[in-house]
Amino acid sequence: MQWLENVMNKHDQYMADFMKVYQPLARWGPGNDADSLKALSSLPITPRNILDIGCGKGFSTQLLAQHTDAHIVAVDNQQSALDELGKRLAERQLDARITLSCASMMALPFSPASFDCIWSEGSAYIMGIEQALVKWRPLLERHGCMVISDLVWLTNNPSAAAIKFWQQEYADLQTVATRLTQMQVAGFEVVDHFTLSEQAGLDYYSPLKARVLELKPSMTDSAAIGDLEREIAIFEHHPGEFAYHMFVLQKGA
Repeated sequence: MQWLENVMNKHDQYMADFMKVYQPLARWGPGNDADSLKALSSLPITPRNILDIGCGKGFSTQLLAQHTDAHIVAVDNQQSALDELGKRLAERQLDARITLSCASMMALPFSPASFDCIWSEGSAYIMGIEQALVKWRPLLERHGCMVISDLVWLTNNPSAAAIKFWQQEYADLQTVATRLTQMQVAGFEVVDHFTLSEQAGLDYYSPLKARVLELKPSMTDSAAIGDLEREIAIFEHHPGEFAYHMFVLQKGA
């Protein structure tokens, strides 16, 4: 079983390198407050109980706390991110209505119909968008809402280089039209959807690029560094072919 041990060691090293890159970064995925507020303003309900899945360091959590009166449960599987979020919320006196939960999005410890809004920016792809829609839907009250952002193709004819890269990194990358159909099949009505602004990508990739350049001299053999370099290059060299897209959904009857 030596081969299995080697595989596990490589995976552990990859994840350690990955977290070393991301730990000091503010954002762990594309997004900005303006786009999040646009999605929030599109909700057909006034949320009272929000589940923020894959919250990372909690930019969306903090924004939701500032712009709603809801109780918010923020979930992530990285305790270090939740610890940092907790400190920041306490400093801003926003912690009274927020519960932090370290859990996997694939096994959420909540009862059916516990929330009237599920919010998940840039993280649902981890378990797969279709699976997330099906697994998370029961957690919503009747007519509850779900807000998801996901990477999508913006063209039906992307370049060969972009296709090759994303087939390896995100094989389930789809067009907006395909995602909309999947969401309707899963029992949701589409309230609104829009492509995130160019600034949302820059706010994520610019600090990430600087961090990768900082670490590369001391991590020359890191597979994680290599993968991130390729992703940044694809983002820079293929504008208009793909981007993150926000979907505002409401649970159907």
